[in-house]
Amino acid sequence: MSLDDPSPLARAAPEGFWPIDPDLRVTSLPGRQHWRFAGGRPIAAEVGGIVIPADDARIAHLGIRRDQHGRAFPAAFACSPQTGTPLGPPVPAPTPDILDIDLDSVAEVPLPSGVPALVRAGHPAALYLFLQNLGAFEGWDGHRFVGLGRLPPDPVGAGLTAGRRGLAYATAETLVSVILPQLGPRLVHAEAKAPGLRFLSAPCWRRGDLLVLGERDGRLVFCRKDAESNAFDLRDLGRTAPDADFAGPWTNRLGDCFWTSPDGFVACRTLGDETRVTPWPAGFAPIIAQAPWRDRADLHHQLGMTEGRYHVAALTADPALNRLDGPHLAAGPGTYSGAERFDVPWQAAEEVLNLGAHAGNLLLPLLALARDTILLALDIPGPRGGFLRGAGLPAPVTGHVLHHAHGAGLRRLPVGLAVSRIGDARALLHDGVLYLWSRSECRCHALRLRAA
Repeated sequence: MSLDDPSPLARAAPEGFWPIDPDLRVTSLPGRQHWRFAGGRPIAAEVGGIVIPADDARIAHLGIRRDQHGRAFPAAFACSPQTGTPLGPPVPAPTPDILDIDLDSVAEVPLPSGVPALVRAGHPAALYLFLQNLGAFEGWDGHRFVGLGRLPPDPVGAGLTAGRRGLAYATAETLVSVILPQLGPRLVHAEAKAPGLRFLSAPCWRRGDLLVLGERDGRLVFCRKDAESNAFDLRDLGRTAPDADFAGPWTNRLGDCFWTSPDGFVACRTLGDETRVTPWPAGFAPIIAQAPWRDRADLHHQLGMTEGRYHVAALTADPALNRLDGPHLAAGPGTYSGAERFDVPWQAAEEVLNLGAHAGNLLLPLLALARDTILLALDIPGPRGGFLRGAGLPAPVTGHVLHHAHGAGLRRLPVGLAVSRIGDARALLHDGVLYLWSRSECRCHALRLRAA
């Protein structure tokens, strides 16, 4: 049965229970699904003895499409049984080309106390909450976060690494992997460790394997763990392990992954599976609190300081330095596209946004798309350099959220986020909703996207 062509199911007006076999292209949840319909509308679905109401966000685990009113239908349905109108693409829908935000739809999502991290993971991707200091793991049902179990707390490095298979992270002693989606009574996860091995970074997924940096006997080691085994393949990288954890990983379109530290960066290349440790240029002090930017050539650049001026160093075998002339902060004048990508000043700019010059506020990237960028505008009391380098503020500062639509300028969103550190404010898109949250105050806001 094609997912794109109208099917006999879509031309019928289903009533009662309809059995639907899972399509592995849209869901990794096995087991026949029994959908219950009334009046041509889905009421609930049952799989593996678990009943999920149609208005529960977790019904997307089964592989669904939505109609124009947001109602869930099996992914095998190409059209609405009631109206015959085509249904949307399998959920979650692809990232929109243009953010058309309904400013009247903003709602606050309650978060439990702790240090929250929101992630999209699984196949299909679902929204999860992990309290990093407590280890509680919860799933979003469309109305609240529902507890799924507990995991080891206090990840090192940049925290969770999410993918289609699930998510993974490392504590100082344990590498944790979680298989998603979760609809059962308990959380299914695996923990791996080795004697004398201390982890220094978040892991990276690579064709089912997990790659992570660690320290053993004072040496920096590259660790690979097969998804089907808890044994590690360890490779000495020929360097003394740094005192600080690594930030990252970041990946490019080739699948190469990078981790950065105050001493240098580690690059693991897909081609030939080469892993190289490269020190920073002499005199370069990287600002690890800010993620590397990726330019249009798919090359990452790490922000840092040399002789009191901002520079960026390319994450290559020859990390050439380029000076930034922005008078206020970080990226200086350049075509800006967010935390994961920007057009550097030595390339032709299509549209210039000076990152330090909007009403005297400090602009921090929260989310980047091809055309749109979500930023946080902060009025930092005192010097900004320490804040950019990761120093905490004595009290949270509330900033306003800006939507930068390239070619249409800036507009202010009806949301304020309080931060005390540079990484406190976060954003993600999921199932037609933009989520913005603050780790400092454990507050989350949801803004629904308007239908195109």
